[in-house]
Amino acid sequence: DHPYFVKIEDLYCDKNSYMLEEAYEAFVSMAEAARLDSIQLKIISATRNFEYQKELWEKKWMGQTLVDNMKLNKSLKNPLERARKILEFTAPPGFTRHHWGTDIDINSVEEEYFETEEGIKVYEWLKSNAAKYGFCQIYTEQGVLRPSGFKEEKWHWSYLPSSENIWKIQIQHFKNSKIFKFKGSSALRSINLFDYVFFTNTCN
Repeated sequence: DHPYFVKIEDLYCDKNSYMLEEAYEAFVSMAEAARLDSIQLKIISATRNFEYQKELWEKKWMGQTLVDNMKLNKSLKNPLERARKILEFTAPPGFTRHHWGTDIDINSVEEEYFETEEGIKVYEWLKSNAAKYGFCQIYTEQGVLRPSGFKEEKWHWSYLPSSENIWKIQIQHFKNSKIFKFKGSSALRSINLFDYVFFTNTCN
């Protein structure tokens, strides 16, 4: 209901989703440019509220959603190991950039898609053109510049003109103690979540 958010048109997303208006307008411009190059960009996931992210996390924690073809409640009994496994690709509720209205997942959240002919073309187009519209692949391959945090996500793109300021504020006020209660939250208190929040690619 916030006035800064708008609903994403069905043309660009198959479910009821929202983004910050300026981020969405930039995405539409990018998607139309991609279409002219015979590239289709669809939003798979956009803004998520706390409860939605909590459901994503808890389904993995309880084994209802498979992670690497495993039910983690069966295969990883140790809470710390289970939390670290989920953190490879999923942020806890309250800590995901998807709360901001600036970040989107494009076309697929499966690495296998980006190994297909179509996926390779989409990713190469985004690498070459997304910055023109303000978007950045926020979780790139880990290495010297990004030694830890979430694993590479070729699908996750952030609208930097809005998200960078939000990120800076989050860094300034970050506290592990701000974790709310949800399944597995106690295990996260032994993990330095700051690394997951801090190590992103600002594309600068």
